[in-house]
Formats: sequence, C-alpha cells, structure tokens
Amino acid sequence: MASFSLAPCLLFLLFFFFIVNGAAQSQSSSLDFVYNGFNRTETNFILKGATIIKPSGALKLTNRSRDVIGHAFYPDPINLLNSSNNISSFSTSFVFSIIPSGSDGGGYGLAFLLSPSTDLQGADSGHYLGILNSTNDGDESNHIFAVEFDTVNGHNEGKSSEGNHVGININSMDSVATEPASYYVNDTDKKEEVNLDSGHIQAWIDYADGVVNVTIAPLSIPDKPMKPLMSKGIELSRVVTNSMYVGFSASTGEERSSHYILGWSFCINGTARPLNLSMLPAPPIFLRF
Repeated sequence: MASFSLAPCLLFLLFFFFIVNGAAQSQSSSLDFVYNGFNRTETNFILKGATIIKPSGALKLTNRSRDVIGHAFYPDPINLLNSSNNISSFSTSFVFSIIPSGSDGGGYGLAFLLSPSTDLQGADSGHYLGILNSTNDGDESNHIFAVEFDTVNGHNEGKSSEGNHVGININSMDSVATEPASYYVNDTDKKEEVNLDSGHIQAWIDYADGVVNVTIAPLSIPDKPMKPLMSKGIELSRVVTNSMYVGFSASTGEERSSHYILGWSFCINGTARPLNLSMLPAPPIFLRF
C-alpha cells in the first residue's frame, strides 16, 4: 500500500488560513464613509439610550430631559492595529449642534468615541458624558479614546474648570489636553471663540504618526482652519484593541441640552472626505423637539 503524507495537506491548509486571515485583516483595516444626514440606509447604526434618527435625517443623541444618555456607533467594528501592532492613521469630520433647554444654558456635551464595545454598561450621565462612571474612571482597561465637546465646567473643576471647551480623553474624563472652544483665523495666532451651543459646529479629528490634531469652526467658516486648535502626542497603540467601535456619546444632567450630529465622515489610512454642507438636515432649532 502506498504511504500517504499529511504534510502537504497541512501546509496547504496553513497557507489558505493565512491568506484568508490576512485578507480579512486588510479589509477590516480600511474604512471610508461619508453621511450627509442619516435618513437613508444609515439606520443600521447601533443606537442606544435616548438616541434616535429624526425624519429630517438628524441624528439626535439626547433630548432635553434630565440625566439621559445617548450612544450612536457605526455598526461594524474597525481594526486600527496592523500586523506589527502599530496603529493606522484615521481622520474624521462631523457637524454637530447643541441646543440648550433655556436661556440659562444647558449641558453637558457630546464626545467622539473609540470604544472596544458598544455596551457601555454602568456609564453615568452628567460630566461622564455616558462613557464612564466614578468606579472605572481612569482605568487603563477601559481602552477608551474620546474627544469631548463640553458646554459646562470640566469633570474635576480643579483640573479642567473651563466651560465651553474641547478635550482629549484617554480612559478617563480628566482630559490629557484641553482648550477653550475656538479656532485659529487663517494661519495666524489669532483665535476666535466658538460657543459650542450657539449653532452648527464642524469638527475635524486627525490621528497620524502618534499625534492627535483637533480642529473646530462654526459652519459659517466652511473651510477647515489651517492650524488645529489642539495637537497632542498620544501613542494610541497602547490604548486601542484589535476590535474597536467608532461613534458618539452624549448626556445631560441637572443642566440639559439636545445634542445632534448632522453629518459624519470617517476614513482609516487617509483623509476624511469633506461633508456636503448643503445636504445636511435642517437646523435643529427649526425641528420639533
């Protein structure tokens, strides 16, 4: 009887496994989308808490009730880590609008979020923005990256006491970098203040070569300012996991606002495509709350 060797079969199976696995990893490491409103096929977003998609196409993260939380995530996980455990660059742009509950102002704000899970169990409202709570705040096992757009004083007022500010957060609601909400005029050192709850605001977040750049501007300034509001060196490969979800979180507390996302663009290993501002939903102030 002729002898039969398993070695060629095993080699073929191993080769097939690595080819398929490599293709899957490559596919999950590339993503490029743009939503000029959310009234088409985007309803497959993972929506939790108070979040709904309005008939107008506006993504409403919270209403103006007390102590509510809202989450919205892109439905598929993304892989930012390559085979060398280095992190891919990513870029995002979105337009948001925060509508206070009254003339006394509102709160608390919203955040762009990278999270290993869409189920943020136990997250608190108010200063925690629906992301963390007093027990896990600061825990490295959170694997959370967030950029917050906060309309009230910071989580720990001794460290971040400015209301109406932008912050970069790693596993904690204490920002590793924070700046009053503003933008640089052209390529100068002159800043113009931006009230985050005074209308449509466009934000750009870019990560490449270990640096996070955050830029904002009112929608009346359609072009991205040449100089970012914040530029912070962060090694995100120590923060993210192989599988992350990208999306938004917002919350209210004693102070309350409706928080909207009106358009969103995101890209891995490239620059997020510009939003078509003329296609965005009607301003929330004209919508029924």
